Amino acid sequence: MRPLALLGKEDRVRLLGLLIAVVFLAGCNPGPTIDREIGYKGKARLDAYLAAERFLEHYDYAVESRPGWPKLDRGVAMVILPASVLSTEGYVREMSAWIADGGHMICLLDHAESHHDDWGRFVSSSDFRSDGISEPLTRWFTDSGITLSQGESTPLRSDEPIKISGTGYRVNAESRTGISIHGEAKSVFSQTQYGSGLITVLADARPLRNRRIDENDHAAFLLALTRQSPFGGKIVVVRDAALSLGTLLWRHAWPVLVGVLAVTLFWLWKNMPRFGPLRREEERSTMRDYDHHLEALGDFQWRLDKGSAMLRPLRESVIERAQRLSAATQRGIDLFEWIAERAGITRERAERAMTHERPADATSFTRVLADLQKIHLSLS
Repeated sequence: MRPLALLGKEDRVRLLGLLIAVVFLAGCNPGPTIDREIGYKGKARLDAYLAAERFLEHYDYAVESRPGWPKLDRGVAMVILPASVLSTEGYVREMSAWIADGGHMICLLDHAESHHDDWGRFVSSSDFRSDGISEPLTRWFTDSGITLSQGESTPLRSDEPIKISGTGYRVNAESRTGISIHGEAKSVFSQTQYGSGLITVLADARPLRNRRIDENDHAAFLLALTRQSPFGGKIVVVRDAALSLGTLLWRHAWPVLVGVLAVTLFWLWKNMPRFGPLRREEERSTMRDYDHHLEALGDFQWRLDKGSAMLRPLRESVIERAQRLSAATQRGIDLFEWIAERAGITRERAERAMTHERPADATSFTRVLADLQKIHLSLS
């Protein structure tokens, strides 16, 4: 092997590339492989009850999936919904009337709304997420003989098979909300007749969700509940309570909203004036009447030409009338003296009123104008 100093330029480039390749390949040491479940994608991620819906459709049931309050009519046989949907007195009243007329309601208490992520982290037996049970729903359940006890110190589990129509079903459900019918022992599942219909309460909704419906007898348990409906018809699955646009944006797009808010605040800080005293607002003029407008106009004319523009038309009118009347009387006396006699003023005042072009001040202007008006009235 030749010494490095004896290598040519091309050989050095090749050697450098080889060293880089060796270092890169030496760093490609396969480490431990970690598998992490991220859950479903697409429609199954948005609808936690999609598998249950398709399972029921396989048995020729018409299934409708929707968020928000369902439309209850005689064509609907069963409704599966979270307890948080029954949040108002009006919703509870409408649901109770529909059940009494032959409907079947399956009310899910914990982990019920579809937006809960069953794959975000490991769901242990102590992880309980209740969507909230409203006061109107609690009162209606109490009147119907259903007692709910939230916050149990020890989670309730369905260790024994749940029996429906004499058949037991192994259901893996657990919750800190206990359900009791007419004073019986607390459990995670109960049913009671209500009028011509049926009320089913399940404390844990996870056995019916996509992730666990294939475990134990969960699918058969759902089918048995469906066959219990007093009348045939459509099945409505309510995924979530109705959410406002603001809640949806904050829940799913809060990073974008925070960024937009930060940019908006920076733009306002950059462009809004923030130094020096505030500019004083100009005082609004109180001159609104006609005489105030005339006063303002007279002040402008006085400052412009000492009122000559206002005196000139009045003097021309007075001279025209005085000459016409004096000629009619055929008197060859002095015109200013004749005007003074008719107006009842001195000749000096009459001459000053007719000839004084630019009064020295406002007082003189007012006196001249008053004499002209008096002369004008005497000639009319």
